[in-house]
Amino acid sequence: MSGIDLPRLLPEGLARLSAYTPPEGDYPVRLDANESPFPPDPVVLDQIGRALEKMSLNRYPDPYSRGLRSAFAQRFQCSTQQVMAGNGSDELIGFLLWTLRASQGQSPPVVVIPTPTFAMYSIAALVAGYKVHEVPLTSGLEPDMEGMLRAVREKKPSIVFLSSPNNPTGTFYSREQVDALLGSSTGLVVVDEAYGDFSGEASWVAEVSNVDNLAVLRTLSKVGAAALRCGFLVAGCELLDQVNKVRFPFNLSRYTQVAGEIFLKNYESTRSRVIAVVRERDRLEAQLQRLSLKVFPSRGNFLLVQHQGKEEALWRFLQDGGIVVKFLPCLPVAGDALRITVGTPEENDQLMDRLKDFLAEGG
Repeated sequence: MSGIDLPRLLPEGLARLSAYTPPEGDYPVRLDANESPFPPDPVVLDQIGRALEKMSLNRYPDPYSRGLRSAFAQRFQCSTQQVMAGNGSDELIGFLLWTLRASQGQSPPVVVIPTPTFAMYSIAALVAGYKVHEVPLTSGLEPDMEGMLRAVREKKPSIVFLSSPNNPTGTFYSREQVDALLGSSTGLVVVDEAYGDFSGEASWVAEVSNVDNLAVLRTLSKVGAAALRCGFLVAGCELLDQVNKVRFPFNLSRYTQVAGEIFLKNYESTRSRVIAVVRERDRLEAQLQRLSLKVFPSRGNFLLVQHQGKEEALWRFLQDGGIVVKFLPCLPVAGDALRITVGTPEENDQLMDRLKDFLAEGG
Protein backbone atom coordinates (compact mmCIF):
# COMPACT_ATOMS: atom_id res chain seq x y z
CA MET A 1 0.00 0.00 0.00
CA SER A 2 1.46 3.37 -0.99
CA GLY A 3 1.57 6.18 1.53
CA ILE A 4 0.77 9.84 1.20
CA ASP A 5 3.48 12.08 -0.24
CA LEU A 6 2.65 14.97 2.07
CA PRO A 7 5.38 17.46 1.01
CA ARG A 8 4.22 17.20 -2.60
CA LEU A 9 0.67 18.10 -1.60
CA LEU A 10 1.44 21.12 0.60
CA PRO A 11 1.21 24.63 -0.91
CA GLU A 12 4.47 26.48 -1.42
CA GLY A 13 5.41 28.50 1.65
CA LEU A 14 3.40 26.47 4.18
CA ALA A 15 6.52 24.75 5.53
CA ARG A 16 7.89 28.17 6.56
CA LEU A 17 4.83 28.94 8.70
CA SER A 18 4.24 28.02 12.33
CA ALA A 19 0.96 27.19 14.01
CA TYR A 20 -0.38 29.75 16.48
CA THR A 21 0.67 28.60 19.95
CA PRO A 22 -0.62 30.70 22.86
CA PRO A 23 1.26 30.40 26.16
CA GLU A 24 0.21 27.36 28.15
CA GLY A 25 -0.48 27.59 31.84
CA ASP A 26 -2.74 29.44 34.22
CA TYR A 27 -1.61 33.06 34.48
CA PRO A 28 -3.47 35.31 36.93
CA VAL A 29 -2.77 38.35 34.72
CA ARG A 30 -3.14 37.87 30.95
CA LEU A 31 -1.97 40.84 28.91
CA ASP A 32 -1.06 39.01 25.71
CA ALA A 33 -4.14 38.71 23.45
CA ASN A 34 -5.50 42.27 23.10
CA GLU A 35 -8.81 41.32 24.66
CA SER A 36 -10.86 43.73 26.74
CA PRO A 37 -10.07 43.38 30.45
CA PHE A 38 -13.70 44.21 31.23
CA PRO A 39 -16.66 41.85 30.76
CA PRO A 40 -19.87 43.09 29.11
CA ASP A 41 -22.43 45.03 31.09
CA PRO A 42 -24.48 42.75 33.42
CA VAL A 43 -27.65 43.88 31.66
CA VAL A 44 -26.25 42.62 28.36
CA LEU A 45 -25.24 39.30 29.91
CA ASP A 46 -28.71 38.91 31.38
CA GLN A 47 -30.35 39.53 28.00
CA ILE A 48 -28.05 37.01 26.34
CA GLY A 49 -28.79 34.41 29.02
CA ARG A 50 -32.55 34.79 28.62
CA ALA A 51 -32.27 34.61 24.82
CA LEU A 52 -30.23 31.42 24.98
CA GLU A 53 -32.93 29.72 27.03
CA LYS A 54 -35.23 29.98 23.98
CA MET A 55 -32.65 28.67 21.50
CA SER A 56 -33.42 25.57 19.44
CA LEU A 57 -30.19 23.58 19.37
CA ASN A 58 -31.57 20.95 16.98
CA ARG A 59 -31.94 23.45 14.11
CA TYR A 60 -29.29 25.12 11.97
CA PRO A 61 -28.81 28.85 12.53
CA ASP A 62 -29.97 31.53 10.12
CA PRO A 63 -27.68 30.99 7.11
CA TYR A 64 -27.58 34.73 6.40
CA SER A 65 -27.14 36.02 9.98
CA ARG A 66 -29.85 38.57 9.18
CA GLY A 67 -30.55 39.80 12.70
CA LEU A 68 -26.86 40.18 13.50
CA ARG A 69 -26.09 41.99 10.25
CA SER A 70 -29.07 44.29 10.72
CA ALA A 71 -27.90 45.20 14.23
CA PHE A 72 -24.42 45.98 12.90
CA ALA A 73 -25.84 48.09 10.06
CA GLN A 74 -27.96 50.09 12.50
CA ARG A 75 -24.98 50.69 14.79
CA PHE A 76 -22.60 51.76 12.00
CA GLN A 77 -25.20 53.42 9.76
CA CYS A 78 -24.77 51.37 6.61
CA SER A 79 -26.96 49.04 4.57
CA THR A 80 -27.46 45.46 5.75
CA GLN A 81 -26.71 44.38 2.16
CA GLN A 82 -23.20 45.79 2.58
CA VAL A 83 -22.44 43.60 5.62
CA MET A 84 -21.18 40.02 5.89
CA ALA A 85 -20.70 38.33 9.26
CA GLY A 86 -17.96 35.81 9.98
CA ASN A 87 -16.12 33.88 12.67
CA GLY A 88 -13.90 36.78 13.60
CA SER A 89 -12.03 38.81 10.99
CA ASP A 90 -9.77 35.83 10.21
CA GLU A 91 -12.51 33.93 8.36
CA LEU A 92 -13.49 37.02 6.37
CA ILE A 93 -9.87 37.70 5.37
CA GLY A 94 -9.78 34.18 3.97
CA PHE A 95 -13.04 34.66 2.07
CA LEU A 96 -11.72 37.83 0.43
CA LEU A 97 -8.49 36.13 -0.61
CA TRP A 98 -10.32 33.16 -2.11
CA THR A 99 -12.64 35.47 -4.03
CA LEU A 100 -10.05 37.78 -5.60
CA ARG A 101 -7.34 35.29 -6.55
CA ALA A 102 -7.61 35.95 -10.29
CA SER A 103 -8.00 39.73 -10.19
CA GLN A 104 -5.40 42.08 -11.75
CA GLY A 105 -4.33 39.39 -14.23
CA GLN A 106 -1.34 38.37 -12.10
CA SER A 107 0.06 34.88 -11.73
CA PRO A 108 0.34 34.45 -8.82
CA PRO A 109 -1.89 37.26 -7.53
CA VAL A 110 -0.25 39.78 -5.20
CA VAL A 111 -1.11 41.13 -1.76
CA VAL A 112 0.63 44.25 -0.42
CA ILE A 113 0.99 44.76 3.33
CA PRO A 114 3.06 47.03 5.54
CA THR A 115 5.27 45.18 7.98
CA PRO A 116 5.23 44.45 10.85
CA THR A 117 1.47 43.96 10.91
CA PHE A 118 -1.23 41.39 11.75
CA ALA A 119 0.27 38.01 10.86
CA MET A 120 -2.93 36.50 9.44
CA TYR A 121 -2.77 38.67 6.31
CA SER A 122 0.41 37.03 5.08
CA ILE A 123 -0.42 33.55 6.43
CA ALA A 124 -3.85 33.44 4.76
CA ALA A 125 -2.49 34.96 1.55
CA LEU A 126 0.38 32.46 1.25
CA VAL A 127 -1.94 29.51 1.83
CA ALA A 128 -4.34 30.90 -0.80
CA GLY A 129 -1.54 31.04 -3.38
CA TYR A 130 -0.69 34.75 -3.30
CA LYS A 131 2.69 36.40 -3.48
CA VAL A 132 3.02 38.69 -0.45
CA HIS A 133 4.86 41.96 -1.03
CA GLU A 134 5.87 43.60 2.25
CA VAL A 135 6.64 47.29 2.69
CA PRO A 136 8.57 47.91 5.93
CA LEU A 137 7.43 50.69 8.21
CA THR A 138 9.85 53.54 8.83
CA SER A 139 12.41 53.37 11.64
CA GLY A 140 9.84 55.15 13.84
CA LEU A 141 7.26 52.47 12.92
CA GLU A 142 5.21 54.92 10.88
CA PRO A 143 3.76 54.12 7.43
CA ASP A 144 6.20 54.42 4.54
CA MET A 145 3.67 55.99 2.19
CA GLU A 146 6.15 56.49 -0.64
CA GLY A 147 7.00 52.78 -0.48
CA MET A 148 3.35 51.73 -0.22
CA LEU A 149 2.26 53.84 -3.17
CA ARG A 150 5.18 52.61 -5.26
CA ALA A 151 4.28 48.99 -4.44
CA VAL A 152 0.64 49.56 -5.38
CA ARG A 153 1.61 51.11 -8.72
CA GLU A 154 4.27 48.55 -9.63
CA LYS A 155 2.90 45.30 -8.15
CA LYS A 156 -0.77 45.97 -8.98
CA PRO A 157 -1.97 43.99 -5.95
CA SER A 158 -5.34 42.30 -5.79
CA ILE A 159 -5.61 43.39 -2.15
CA VAL A 160 -3.88 45.89 0.12
CA PHE A 161 -4.39 45.17 3.83
CA LEU A 162 -4.14 48.03 6.33
CA SER A 163 -4.54 47.32 10.04
CA SER A 164 -5.50 50.73 11.48
CA PRO A 165 -4.60 51.05 14.29
CA ASN A 166 -1.89 48.61 13.31
CA ASN A 167 -1.23 45.47 15.31
CA PRO A 168 1.39 45.25 16.85
CA THR A 169 2.73 48.81 16.52
CA GLY A 170 -0.36 50.92 17.30
CA THR A 171 0.23 52.99 14.15
CA PHE A 172 -2.81 54.80 12.73
CA TYR A 173 -3.37 55.56 9.03
CA SER A 174 -4.69 59.06 8.39
CA ARG A 175 -7.60 59.79 6.06
CA GLU A 176 -5.18 61.33 3.58
CA GLN A 177 -2.95 58.23 3.58
CA VAL A 178 -5.84 55.82 3.01
CA ASP A 179 -7.32 58.09 0.34
CA ALA A 180 -3.98 58.10 -1.48
CA LEU A 181 -3.88 54.29 -1.54
CA LEU A 182 -7.50 54.06 -2.65
CA GLY A 183 -6.81 56.49 -5.47
CA SER A 184 -3.72 54.60 -6.65
CA SER A 185 -5.04 51.03 -6.43
CA THR A 186 -7.00 49.14 -9.06
CA GLY A 187 -7.48 46.33 -6.53
CA LEU A 188 -9.21 46.24 -3.15
CA VAL A 189 -7.98 48.25 -0.16
CA VAL A 190 -9.06 46.65 3.13
CA VAL A 191 -9.03 48.83 6.25
CA ASP A 192 -9.05 46.53 9.28
CA GLU A 193 -10.57 48.45 12.18
CA ALA A 194 -10.24 45.73 14.82
CA TYR A 195 -8.89 48.39 17.22
CA GLY A 196 -10.86 51.28 15.77
CA ASP A 197 -12.88 51.91 18.93
CA PHE A 198 -9.70 52.95 20.76
CA SER A 199 -8.42 55.31 18.04
CA GLY A 200 -10.78 58.22 18.65
CA GLU A 201 -11.35 58.48 14.89
CA ALA A 202 -14.42 57.97 12.70
CA SER A 203 -14.87 54.59 11.01
CA TRP A 204 -14.37 54.09 7.28
CA VAL A 205 -17.65 52.14 7.12
CA ALA A 206 -19.56 55.24 6.02
CA GLU A 207 -17.29 55.60 2.97
CA VAL A 208 -17.96 52.15 1.50
CA SER A 209 -20.96 53.45 -0.45
CA ASN A 210 -18.79 56.12 -2.08
CA VAL A 211 -15.60 54.16 -2.86
CA ASP A 212 -15.98 50.89 -4.75
CA ASN A 213 -12.47 49.56 -4.00
CA LEU A 214 -12.78 50.01 -0.22
CA ALA A 215 -13.68 47.27 2.27
CA VAL A 216 -13.71 47.52 6.06
CA LEU A 217 -13.25 44.83 8.70
CA ARG A 218 -14.65 45.18 12.23
CA THR A 219 -14.81 42.79 15.19
CA LEU A 220 -16.40 42.49 18.63
CA SER A 221 -13.33 40.71 20.01
CA LYS A 222 -11.52 43.80 21.34
CA VAL A 223 -14.48 45.48 23.06
CA GLY A 224 -15.64 42.74 25.41
CA ALA A 225 -16.95 39.84 23.31
CA ALA A 226 -13.86 37.89 22.21
CA ALA A 227 -15.51 34.58 23.12
CA LEU A 228 -18.13 35.09 20.41
CA ARG A 229 -15.60 35.11 17.51
CA CYS A 230 -17.78 37.62 15.71
CA GLY A 231 -16.41 39.75 12.86
CA PHE A 232 -17.84 41.83 10.04
CA LEU A 233 -16.87 42.68 6.48
CA VAL A 234 -18.38 45.84 5.01
CA ALA A 235 -18.04 46.20 1.24
CA GLY A 236 -19.95 47.04 -1.92
CA CYS A 237 -22.88 44.78 -2.77
CA GLU A 238 -21.31 43.66 -6.06
CA LEU A 239 -18.20 42.39 -4.26
CA LEU A 240 -20.18 40.76 -1.44
CA ASP A 241 -22.30 38.89 -4.01
CA GLN A 242 -19.09 37.21 -5.13
CA VAL A 243 -17.69 36.66 -1.62
CA ASN A 244 -20.95 34.97 -0.67
CA LYS A 245 -20.16 32.25 -3.20
CA VAL A 246 -17.17 31.09 -1.12
CA ARG A 247 -18.70 31.72 2.32
CA PHE A 248 -19.35 28.51 4.24
CA PRO A 249 -23.05 27.67 4.73
CA PHE A 250 -24.26 28.35 8.28
CA ASN A 251 -20.84 29.86 9.02
CA LEU A 252 -21.95 31.52 12.28
CA SER A 253 -23.44 29.58 15.18
CA ARG A 254 -26.83 30.53 16.54
CA TYR A 255 -25.18 31.45 19.84
CA THR A 256 -22.83 33.92 18.15
CA GLN A 257 -25.66 35.41 16.12
CA VAL A 258 -28.00 35.87 19.08
CA ALA A 259 -25.37 37.10 21.54
CA GLY A 260 -23.71 39.32 18.94
CA GLU A 261 -27.00 40.95 18.01
CA ILE A 262 -27.76 41.74 21.65
CA PHE A 263 -24.22 43.05 22.17
CA LEU A 264 -24.56 45.39 19.18
CA LYS A 265 -27.96 46.65 20.25
CA ASN A 266 -26.34 47.63 23.56
CA TYR A 267 -23.13 48.89 22.00
CA GLU A 268 -23.25 52.18 23.89
CA SER A 269 -22.58 50.19 27.06
CA THR A 270 -19.05 49.50 25.76
CA ARG A 271 -18.21 53.21 25.56
CA SER A 272 -17.29 53.60 29.23
CA ARG A 273 -15.09 50.50 29.04
CA VAL A 274 -13.32 51.78 25.91
CA ILE A 275 -12.72 55.14 27.64
CA ALA A 276 -11.31 53.30 30.66
CA VAL A 277 -8.92 51.30 28.46
CA VAL A 278 -7.69 54.45 26.68
CA ARG A 279 -7.18 56.16 30.03
CA GLU A 280 -5.21 53.17 31.32
CA ARG A 281 -3.21 53.00 28.08
CA ASP A 282 -2.06 56.58 28.55
CA ARG A 283 -1.29 56.02 32.23
CA LEU A 284 0.65 52.83 31.51
CA GLU A 285 2.62 54.50 28.71
CA ALA A 286 3.70 57.32 31.03
CA GLN A 287 4.71 54.88 33.78
CA LEU A 288 6.73 52.72 31.40
CA GLN A 289 8.54 55.75 30.03
CA ARG A 290 9.42 56.86 33.56
CA LEU A 291 11.19 53.53 33.94
CA SER A 292 13.20 54.35 30.77
CA LEU A 293 11.53 51.68 28.65
CA LYS A 294 11.03 52.54 24.99
CA VAL A 295 7.30 52.82 24.27
CA PHE A 296 5.92 53.40 20.78
CA PRO A 297 2.84 55.66 20.52
CA SER A 298 -0.33 53.58 20.19
CA ARG A 299 -3.91 54.18 19.10
CA GLY A 300 -4.95 50.63 20.05
CA ASN A 301 -5.59 48.83 23.34
CA PHE A 302 -1.94 47.75 23.62
CA LEU A 303 1.58 49.16 23.76
CA LEU A 304 4.71 48.02 21.93
CA VAL A 305 7.67 48.14 24.31
CA GLN A 306 11.44 47.57 24.13
CA HIS A 307 14.12 47.50 26.81
CA GLN A 308 17.80 47.45 25.85
CA GLY A 309 17.71 44.11 24.08
CA LYS A 310 16.40 42.37 27.23
CA GLU A 311 12.88 41.77 25.95
CA GLU A 312 12.97 37.97 26.14
CA ALA A 313 14.45 38.02 29.64
CA LEU A 314 11.76 40.47 30.77
CA TRP A 315 9.04 38.35 29.15
CA ARG A 316 10.20 35.26 31.06
CA PHE A 317 10.54 37.22 34.31
CA LEU A 318 6.96 38.47 33.99
CA GLN A 319 5.70 34.95 33.29
CA ASP A 320 7.48 33.62 36.35
CA GLY A 321 5.51 36.23 38.31
CA GLY A 322 2.16 35.13 36.85
CA ILE A 323 1.93 37.85 34.18
CA VAL A 324 1.92 36.97 30.47
CA VAL A 325 2.51 39.49 27.70
CA LYS A 326 3.26 38.89 24.00
CA PHE A 327 6.93 38.40 23.09
CA LEU A 328 7.58 39.32 19.45
CA PRO A 329 11.07 38.19 18.40
CA CYS A 330 12.83 39.69 15.40
CA LEU A 331 10.07 42.04 14.28
CA PRO A 332 10.85 43.64 10.91
CA VAL A 333 12.38 47.10 11.44
CA ALA A 334 11.96 46.98 15.25
CA GLY A 335 13.72 43.78 16.34
CA ASP A 336 12.66 42.05 19.57
CA ALA A 337 9.74 43.70 21.35
CA LEU A 338 6.94 43.09 23.84
CA ARG A 339 3.32 43.85 23.06
CA ILE A 340 1.48 44.61 26.27
CA THR A 341 -2.31 44.56 26.28
CA VAL A 342 -3.83 47.24 28.49
CA GLY A 343 -5.44 45.58 31.51
CA THR A 344 -7.53 46.75 34.43
CA PRO A 345 -5.94 49.35 36.73
CA GLU A 346 -5.15 46.56 39.20
CA GLU A 347 -3.55 44.36 36.51
CA ASN A 348 -1.50 47.26 35.18
CA ASP A 349 -0.29 48.04 38.71
CA GLN A 350 0.80 44.42 39.16
CA LEU A 351 2.66 44.64 35.86
CA MET A 352 4.47 47.78 36.96
CA ASP A 353 5.44 46.28 40.30
CA ARG A 354 6.91 43.25 38.57
CA LEU A 355 8.76 45.46 36.08
CA LYS A 356 10.31 47.41 38.94
CA ASP A 357 11.47 44.13 40.48
CA PHE A 358 13.12 43.20 37.19
CA LEU A 359 14.97 46.51 37.00
CA ALA A 360 15.96 46.31 40.68
CA GLU A 361 17.58 42.92 39.97
CA GLY A 362 19.69 44.47 37.25
CA GLY A 363 17.40 43.75 34.30
